[in-house]
Amino acid sequence: MSLLTYKVLHILGISLILVALGGAALRALGGGIDGSARKLAGITHGVGLLIVLVSGFGLLARLDLGFPLWVWLKLTIWIVAGVLLVLIRRMPQHATIFWFAIPILTGFAAYLALYKPF
Repeated sequence: MSLLTYKVLHILGISLILVALGGAALRALGGGIDGSARKLAGITHGVGLLIVLVSGFGLLARLDLGFPLWVWLKLTIWIVAGVLLVLIRRMPQHATIFWFAIPILTGFAAYLALYKPF
């Protein structure tokens, strides 16, 4: 696949993750939703994580950069994004903190991808 295709897929996956996490955080802030909406958020989150992982490694292979520190940091952010859905569900009293942590993590991941420090 082309570099641009991997980038589009990566952004699509990020969008799915953010929609799922935002929806879960709003659900926690609002007191809950039915099981079908919770299931949809979980599926959206999982599919987004998979797309981000596959497209991210595809981008890494196309750019032939190896595994610098910023890649390891992005993998750590990916793991945190995966755990966040569970944390939001199990600790709804901290949903406001998660609500603000999600865009901060996203911004840091974007910084790492664009500037490639280290």
